Amino acid sequence: MTNLNTKTDPILIDMPMPIETPRLTIRPAMPGDGAVVYEAIEETKDALKRWMPWINAHTDVNHTEGVCRKAYADFILRKDAMVYAFDKETKNFVAASGLHRFDWETCRFEIGYWVRKSEQGKGYATEIANALTRYSFNALNARAVMIGHADGNEASKNVITKLGFDYEGCTKCAEKLPNGDIVDSHSFSRINLDGLPDLDVRWQT
Repeated sequence: MTNLNTKTDPILIDMPMPIETPRLTIRPAMPGDGAVVYEAIEETKDALKRWMPWINAHTDVNHTEGVCRKAYADFILRKDAMVYAFDKETKNFVAASGLHRFDWETCRFEIGYWVRKSEQGKGYATEIANALTRYSFNALNARAVMIGHADGNEASKNVITKLGFDYEGCTKCAEKLPNGDIVDSHSFSRINLDGLPDLDVRWQT
């Protein structure tokens, strides 16, 4: 892997993909993903409208395709890493996730995720977040990995709790929900893999 230091042009930093777990192939968002992602968004819209501020912008498949293409460009430029998870057997789109709001100088990464409605309740969010945590520390030399959730989002909180992230604190009135409500934000972090539930995770080297 390219040595990470403050003088390295981020575009030269290797981010090996795809990531493989026992059930999933996790890879960057790419041109052509818009249709399957939009289908999953429509299927899951009732839940997404409660928590995800970006949901109101996804009004048609062309917008979603544009998001996928921009995400692909941002990945190539090492500005952001939106990833999609696909079932290894069926090849169906399962979830969206990623490493966001990172800074290569501090090597801190923030994980986000949502799972399509028909695949919820199967532990996929926990599996993906576990995989990305391992990837961050082992492939990207992370110093810290963050996950946050809006006040009241118990499903997201449960994932974080299962993975043993440490509670950092509450930021008051930090998040605006799609319906306009302003709520507190809760932050969690890890600085190593100690106590993280076992998971067989691999990626190309």
